[in-house]
Order: sequence, then C-alpha cells, then structure tokens
Amino acid sequence: MFRRSHNLLHAKPAFRKPVHPAAKALSIVAIVLMFVVGVTALIVAPFWYISEKVYTRLEAAKADLALAQQEAERLSFPQAIDDVESAEAQFAEARTQLQALEPFAGVPFIGPHVVAADRVIASGAAASSAVRDVLGVADGIAAVVRETEGLSGALQGSLPDAAKLFKDLTPEQKRRMLAAFADGVPDMRDALEKIDAAIAAYDEIPQDDIAAPFAASLKPFREKLVAIRQGIATILPLAETVPKVLGYPEAKNYLFFFQNNTELRPTGGFLGVYGLATVKDADLASLVTDDVYSLDGPSETVLRPTAPAPIRKYIGVDKWYLRDANWSPDFMVSSSFMAQFFTDEAAVAYGTKPPPVDGIIAVDPEIAKDALRMTGPLTVDGKTFTADNVVDQLEFAVEKGFVQEGVAFHARKGIVGRLVQAVVDKLKSMPVSTLVEAVGMVHRNLAEGHILISMRDPELQTIVLNNDWGGKLKNVRGDYLTVIDANLASLKTDPAVQRTIAYAIAPRPDGSFLGTVRITYDHKGHFDWKTTRYRTYTRIYVPQGSVFQGVSGAMENDKLKDPGRHPGQADVGDELGRKWFGAFISVEPGEKRTLEFRYVLAPDVAKAIKAGSYHLDAEKQPGTVSRGLTLDLDFGKNLSSAEPPEDRSQWGDKKYRFTTDLRIDRAFDIGL
Repeated sequence: MFRRSHNLLHAKPAFRKPVHPAAKALSIVAIVLMFVVGVTALIVAPFWYISEKVYTRLEAAKADLALAQQEAERLSFPQAIDDVESAEAQFAEARTQLQALEPFAGVPFIGPHVVAADRVIASGAAASSAVRDVLGVADGIAAVVRETEGLSGALQGSLPDAAKLFKDLTPEQKRRMLAAFADGVPDMRDALEKIDAAIAAYDEIPQDDIAAPFAASLKPFREKLVAIRQGIATILPLAETVPKVLGYPEAKNYLFFFQNNTELRPTGGFLGVYGLATVKDADLASLVTDDVYSLDGPSETVLRPTAPAPIRKYIGVDKWYLRDANWSPDFMVSSSFMAQFFTDEAAVAYGTKPPPVDGIIAVDPEIAKDALRMTGPLTVDGKTFTADNVVDQLEFAVEKGFVQEGVAFHARKGIVGRLVQAVVDKLKSMPVSTLVEAVGMVHRNLAEGHILISMRDPELQTIVLNNDWGGKLKNVRGDYLTVIDANLASLKTDPAVQRTIAYAIAPRPDGSFLGTVRITYDHKGHFDWKTTRYRTYTRIYVPQGSVFQGVSGAMENDKLKDPGRHPGQADVGDELGRKWFGAFISVEPGEKRTLEFRYVLAPDVAKAIKAGSYHLDAEKQPGTVSRGLTLDLDFGKNLSSAEPPEDRSQWGDKKYRFTTDLRIDRAFDIGL
C-alpha cells in the first residue's frame, strides 16, 4: 500500500486560530524594543567603559594635586612640580580618551555627561598649569636659599640652621634672592591669568545632577585656587616693589619719619623723629636718626612759610616747621612739604643742602608693636621693650628719663634709632617662616595706614598708589566721608580718648538730603605727665558740592584759655577735590563731648539716590587703630539690596543701619 504524497507547494495550510490584532502589535513593539535595547547597549557599553577610564584619570590627577600640595607645604617645590606635571599628564590622557566619546555628544542623556567631563578636564588642566607656575616662582626663590651653606635645614624648620638664614648670607647671595623675587614677577602675572582661566573653566561646568560627580572631584581645588589667587595678588605688588625698595639692583636713600599717633596729626601722628637710611641689597647700610627739633630749632631765625591758621590760633606758632608739615590728610601732599621742609631746614642746620632722597616713609608705633610681637622682648640702653610697653617706654625715655640719665636734650631721641637697629638685627636672625610672617606684617600695616610711602621713581610710585600704600585720599565715587583729627598741644593724650563716628542722612521736603556727622570724644584719662585735656582741630571731608548748614559742640578754645567755654565757629574750605568743614573742640579728663557737623549732601549723591543707588566710602585716618563707625541712612524709599547687609531684623524699611569700625577703609553699596 502506497502512501499518498503531499505537494508542499500546493498543500492547503492546516487550520490555525486567528491572531488578535492587539497581540500582533505587542509583538512588533517587543521586537522594536529589543532592537532599541540592543542598539543602546552598543552605544552605552563603550560610553560607560570609556567614561570610567576618564573618571579614573581624573581621580588620579586629583591625587597628584593633593600630593603636590603636601610637598609644597614642606617647601619641597621640585617634587611638588613633578606631582603637578603628573596631574597634567593625567588630565591630558583623560582628554584623549574623552575624544572617543565625541560622536555621542549629541545623544540625549549621554551628551551632557560628555560636556560635563570636558569642562572638568579643562578646569583641571588650567588649574594644574596655574599651580605649576606658582610653584616654579617659589622654587626659583628657594633655590637660591638652598644653595646657601647650612640652610637646607632651615627649609625643613630646623631652628639652629634657621637662625643663620639671613644674617649669614653674603651680599651676592642676597642679591640673587632679590633677583629671583624680581624675576618671578612675570610668572606671577601669568599665574594670575591662568588661575582666573581655571576658575572660569570650573564655573562653566554644568551645574546639574549629571555634572555633579565630575565637578565634586575638583571643587576643593577651586577653593584652593581662590586662596592661591588671593595670596599671589597680595604678594605680586610686593614682588614688584620690594627688590627695588630694598636696594636692588641699586642702593636707595630714604627719608623716614616716626609719626607718633599718641599725638595724632592728619597723616598719622606728630613728626617727632626723622631719619636717613641707606639700603643696599636688603641690608641697612646706614641709619641715622635725630630729633626733628634739631632741624626746626636753627630755622627759627630764618624766613619760614606761614603756618596753617589752626596752628597759629591754637598753638600760637606763626611759622610753619617740619614738625607740622603733615597738615594735609593726603600723604602725597604732605610728603612733598615734608621733603621740602627737610631740605630747607637741613641746609640751615648743616650749612648745605642734602642730596635728594629716593623716597619718604612714615611709620607709627603700631608697626613697632607688631615687630616686637615677632622678635620678643629686646633690651636697648638697659631698657627692655615689649609689644605691650614699647610706646610708654619710649615716651618716658624721651620726655622724662633722659634727664635722670644725664642724656643731653638734643640726643634724647637717639634711643629710637637704636631700637630700630635692634629690631632689624633680630629679624635678620630669624627663620624663614618668621621672615614670611614679617612680610605679612608689613603688608597688614600698609593696608591699615600705619606705613605710608612716597617714591621718587614714577614706576614704583604708580605701584604704591595702585595698592593704596601712599596715604592718598580715595577718589570720590559717590558719597564720601573721612574724619581727620589734629592734636594741638595736648601732649600724648590720644590713647586716653575713645572716639566714635556716627553718620546719618535724612530726606528733606525739597528732595535734597541732610547729612549729619557726629564725632564723640570720651576722655578716659586723667592729668599726668603725658595726658591732659584733649585739644583737637577736627575736619571732615565730604564730596564737592556739599553745602554747610551748621555745627554744634565747637569751642572757641579750651577751658583754661576760655573759662566760659564759648561756642566756636566752623571753618569751610575746598581741598583735594572735595569740601571740608573744620572746628576746634576740647575735652577734659572724665568728660564726653560731641562735635556735630550738618550739611546738605552734594547734588550728585542725591541724584544717585533718586536713581536707585547709593555708594559710600568711609576712609580711616592714618595712625588710628579702630574708631567706631555707625551709619543711620534714611533714603526715603525702601532698600532692595545692601552690601554689607544689615542685620536681618532691620530689613524691609527705608533705612540702612550698620555698626562697624574704621580699622581699615570701609565701602557700602545700597540698592533702592
């Protein structure tokens, strides 16, 4: 029996259950999803593989930068540079690997990761380059020190070797150190530009969840870059000036003054002691100090300029001498009088004009206190000076002690020069860390107006003025206020007088604003050999265009010369591109008195307020330490912003209230 064969081409299909349309659609979707997943896997797998390698490189670079920081803190700059170069290599390799992901830059979700990684690499590479430049400058300077015999231990903090650090350097080694400092200026400038580029690159990293893992790895270094930038910005002007000022490559001759701020005068204090110094390659080649009266005295018989009116009235001296030359609150103006008066009086006293000096430097006792905090107690002429007693010790020595010790009157202030020399000698024998601290101390005193400089070299003078080291009054940028006291024959009373400044403004019906400045003097002292009633001629400087309205608290003279204590009048003048109002006040020990000036604010200030903005510069008087400053500013309209901000409890009204001090100059910006 034969089976029937089947022709598959013509055979009828067997019966099957019909397929539901929805099921068919699901099958198609499943196939599509499988295809998409497969394609996505082909894309994502290499993306994650490569991105993992990129991230590994970034972590390695981060570790290298951390090592560089540790080495730099140990002053091992060559090793630190090697670590930074290793970090740069890691960033470069990361960039090379990231280039393989460029085709995915337009893919959703993946693309933003690529962009974020690129931004991180750019920021890290820029940061590494900037840090390498900074370390290169530091290494250039340290290399000179390392070459000095016995100083390798100083760089590691070994005290016996550190004691040799500066005083045992030869003149040639000192020159090389100053040269390294000066030669590093271009690199420091480049480093600043690179740091700015690195910070900008970091700030361009997308601030979202995608970029967060990348950005977080470099965030600590952004913070360090900001700190490094601030340090370089501080050091750069010093690097630009210090070598020249310290007599490299040529010696410099300076006329300097000790401004005694216990007897306050406009630029910081009474000019009681002057000196002539020659500096060569960071060495004090010569130093001569003398009492300013040794020049003023011989000039009493010759023609002198007429003294400013307050000096004539309240001291009774008609001629203008060197001791009173700093009457202008702008040191650039006063220093020109100081130089001219010195030249004229020296010609009378010594029979010949002295050669021109390269600069004038004025310092007050605050820097002496800071220097003695660093050196510790120093004994000079049998007297031990400390940071706490240096002012009183010197005051007693030159006012009382010289008589008991049999020192001639004309030689009584020689101890000042000997103390300066002792401080210099001690600082030269201290370790690297202390010398770095000394640079910081000088910079702080420059910022606070306890050191004022005027240079004959135009390039140096530009740097001095650009960094506000010259005691030049600030340009008026809006509203402006500075209060200038001049102690007129009240001994060394200033330390016993606490003073605060209160500045208020209020709108007037005509749309102008009334300004009120109150200076309160609280005399905490008592009568003794250095303290008496406080007598001051006080001036306030405000923007040009301000209109004087009145004064309260002014006195005709002190209680001794005017027992009736009659009210005085205010003087009004124009100087230094601004308006000033001045008056005399005298305060007995135990008294508290207030001097108040009232005036209409300059039209430009009122116009700015109406337009919605207000700026105030409150400038401190050089030589003062920390006068209190209180602001109560009523603008007649609500505030929208304030820098610095008020206390939160004061927000939401038309007034700006703020209390601070004038240890440094202060600036305030208000939005209305």
